[in-house]
Amino acid sequence: MRRIVGALLVITFLNGCSLPLVGSVTTSSITGLATGNYQPSILSTAIDFGVHEQTGKTPFQLVLEWQWPPKPAHLS
Repeated sequence: MRRIVGALLVITFLNGCSLPLVGSVTTSSITGLATGNYQPSILSTAIDFGVHEQTGKTPFQLVLEWQWPPKPAHLS
């Protein structure tokens, strides 16, 4: 039991150190397993991978870019 809790804590705290999609997959997987709603978890992960494959960015990065578009270089 201690190993499982320790592994979950390590995964949770090291999410920021990994690639954005790895964090999404681990978070979705843990949430799906804990709540028993693994179908929405699988769907969310599939959407994240599909969006990243098409755009090269995560859905969160796209939302941030849409909300606060980068300023042109001549205006900086």
